Amino acid sequence: MSIAAPPSLPLPNPPRRNPAVYVALLLLALAGLVVWRATAPRADARVELPVLSSVPAFSFVDQSGAPFDSAALDGQVWVANFIFTRCPNICPRFTAKMGALQDRSLGPLPALKLVSFTVDPEHDTPEVLKAYGEKHRADFARWTFARGDKPALEKVIREGMLQPMDWGDGQDLNSVVHGSYFALVDRERRVRGVYRFTEPGAVDEVLRDAQLLLR
Repeated sequence: MSIAAPPSLPLPNPPRRNPAVYVALLLLALAGLVVWRATAPRADARVELPVLSSVPAFSFVDQSGAPFDSAALDGQVWVANFIFTRCPNICPRFTAKMGALQDRSLGPLPALKLVSFTVDPEHDTPEVLKAYGEKHRADFARWTFARGDKPALEKVIREGMLQPMDWGDGQDLNSVVHGSYFALVDRERRVRGVYRFTEPGAVDEVLRDAQLLLR
């Protein structure tokens, strides 16, 4: 991307009284980032990726119930996605794409880490997350399933990862809103790219840009 600065995007602080408006604005902003990334000039492969946001410190647990905090990722390049194990729509496909990232990065980018954040921590206990990861053939040495309380998750996902997050009416699982974009994070916990997982070539783009950060 010798890259022009990304366009100014509508990323307001999340309004507490009307989450639907926040989600709509954030989805619009993320779509703008994807379009800008696809059309921004890339003179060569050595260009600097933009800094989009910073991920705040967090203290969660992983699929084994062990502590998993942001310090464990300091100095690492990693990719995040956002799922829940009861998800009736996009999560199986999103997780499968994360699995493709795991498999395709093993040879050329073995240092790349993967983190799936559950947005349903009440149901997704470590045991549930471990079974879900095993179902998707996750290598837990490289791919972590993270669980935290909702306020902390909201801060990390909404403010840090620039992703929508809303639990809907609490009854219909189809009303749960969560991000459908990969977030690429550098060694200083800065988000350097977002990639809609349904876009053709999304995995290729993540791997290409991760390679820049790992050099």
